[in-house]
Amino acid sequence: MRPIIILTIVGILSASLLAVVDDLTREPIAVAKEQMKRKAIEQIFPFAIDSLKTVSAEQTTFYEAYSQENKLEGIAVETSTDEGYSGTIEILLGVSPDQKILNYKVLFHRETPGLGDKIDKSKFKKQFKGRTLENTDWKVKKDGGDIDEITAATISCRAVADAVVRGLEYTNEQYPKSSAE
Repeated sequence: MRPIIILTIVGILSASLLAVVDDLTREPIAVAKEQMKRKAIEQIFPFAIDSLKTVSAEQTTFYEAYSQENKLEGIAVETSTDEGYSGTIEILLGVSPDQKILNYKVLFHRETPGLGDKIDKSKFKKQFKGRTLENTDWKVKKDGGDIDEITAATISCRAVADAVVRGLEYTNEQYPKSSAE
């Protein structure tokens, strides 16, 4: 009977400690994620650091970037895919008001270091600039599409293309056009 009581006490103490740690770290983690997102937006739209607006629509949040003349220069949207080699890849996609890709920033991934993590390198990302849903076959070249894949990281490249398409579709379908006009 004594081992059961000891294990029960250890279990209760462990659960209590985990609950306290979770409470203490929840807010700092949320703040760090927001700072990371803000930094990603600044990298996509370096000209609009002080002129960003947040617009919510359906289940998606959009970030509008304005020039100093208060002209809408770009729209960013968070998007993700579960098609990565190691699971989920989250990106922040920046597009122009006419839905052309300006850039993207990877917010989260667990891809293989030295291979799949190259999805966030400028050499790979530059091929997306200026593309739209309509002017691109969103498969990797190995599958007959337009996207160059990274050697030994084809699955990661497919996943990024999937996340980019989702972001373009979100922007096309859910972005409230009236706020841009």
